[in-house]
Amino acid sequence: MPKKERIELAAVIDIGSSELRLKSAQFSKTRIKYLESLIYPLALGRDTFNTGKIGFDKVDKACEIIRNFMMIIHEYGITNIRVVATTAVREATNTDYFLDQVKIKTGLNIIVMDDMEEKLYIYKLLTRLLKDDVKNSALMVHIGSGNIGLSAMESGRIQFTQNIKVGSLRISELFGDIQEYSSEFYVVLEEYLHSFTDMLETVIPENNKHFVVSGTEITGASELIGASKKGVFHMIPKDKFLEFYQEIKLKTTERAAEDYRISAEKAEVLFPAMCIFHNLLRFTQAEKIIASEVTLSDAILYEMLCPQEFAAINKDFGKNTLLSAMALAKKCDAMESHYKQVENFAVKIFDKMKKLHGLGPREKLLLQTAAILHDIGKFINLSHHYRHSYDMITGSDITGLNQLETEIVANLAMYHAHRAPGPLDNNYTKLDLSTRVLVSKLTAILRIADALDRGHTQKFSEIDVRITDEELMVIISTNENIDLEQWSFKDKGAFFEEVFGIKAVIRQKKVM
Repeated sequence: MPKKERIELAAVIDIGSSELRLKSAQFSKTRIKYLESLIYPLALGRDTFNTGKIGFDKVDKACEIIRNFMMIIHEYGITNIRVVATTAVREATNTDYFLDQVKIKTGLNIIVMDDMEEKLYIYKLLTRLLKDDVKNSALMVHIGSGNIGLSAMESGRIQFTQNIKVGSLRISELFGDIQEYSSEFYVVLEEYLHSFTDMLETVIPENNKHFVVSGTEITGASELIGASKKGVFHMIPKDKFLEFYQEIKLKTTERAAEDYRISAEKAEVLFPAMCIFHNLLRFTQAEKIIASEVTLSDAILYEMLCPQEFAAINKDFGKNTLLSAMALAKKCDAMESHYKQVENFAVKIFDKMKKLHGLGPREKLLLQTAAILHDIGKFINLSHHYRHSYDMITGSDITGLNQLETEIVANLAMYHAHRAPGPLDNNYTKLDLSTRVLVSKLTAILRIADALDRGHTQKFSEIDVRITDEELMVIISTNENIDLEQWSFKDKGAFFEEVFGIKAVIRQKKVM
């Protein structure tokens, strides 16, 4: 009797700013097959962007929609379910009440994703689907209801990432009154967007050959323009897009809805989205726009149904994180020879301590990123440079890191030279318990790694690390005087012993 084929099932409910979405799929043999793809309009973002909080009438409606989605999910026998929320829920002042009511009325826990995390899921799946020639030179743009995400790809790697708190629905709500009475609303919006994007001229790599975009508005517009389609990508010729833009910018919302036979809600955000794409197209040499149908739900379903493949993407994406960190370090004139030395030492110590710290590759990546960026605060001022490093890291978009991971890296930079983490530090105490423990472990390793090149002179390039039940021994081979390193290592080693319960010591081996 032939072995019965095992079919994996999963579903994602995405609570967006303008609609709730359900996608369910099954994995069979080598491909993902979608079962349901449903959308229910509900403008939660309208409440958040206008009043700062979600009205309870919308909360009740959201719960009703979710319950209906769950009935469909259960009909397929799906138990692997993930519920996520983005900008509208994340930015609402009553987020906790919203999450609590959904939990009570539906029994579901919602994962509230930060802005960078949402974009990263989409970028990761896109990097798998895009052709190599596109990935060699492309500006990628994702427009959400409340935010824009930009990433520049060079030679298959993302070294630049920027998030801007401007999105199609947020703009629509912000300029709703002006749009009603201004006959040249497009002028207002174009000038407004330039105030955000003009500064990008100095940071976006030049000569991007491709323009890859995603977001519900652009896929809808591609159908109106009559673009060709290849798989999940719509190919929109630049000249046709520009013609469409010149046409739509002169239409009122009501006229656009009537002419394009779309709902008033879609018409309201269509022009703001097209204006954003038009503004950013100037940073490329692209003769066509590659519009992707990939959504957050698609990427999460891929992770749920193909965990090993997605883990491989994650691992490879870590290289983008290190490149992004090095680009920021270079911008801040950080000493490359020093931070590379510290990174090398930190990795060797981390790898030797696997059984003691119990951490994995993701935490190792955060340690490496912190080692690269720990001194960037010196660009501002040598005095209290660790504090400046913290502020600069938290104020930067580092490719591949979500908001919490960026906060962790910033804390490591704070404590690499400063006193150890303490109960009076708000940046440390605001973290939950498990994150504080993680910060302490990685800080302890980074501090002694930095101590090994205390004078920034690279007296030795390699170390041998040995560990016993009582001590971590770092053996260095050099004939140079290492009194400074010994002193610094002993000072930084006190926190290491407090965290791990073993001493950290240096042993010098003379070179014959």
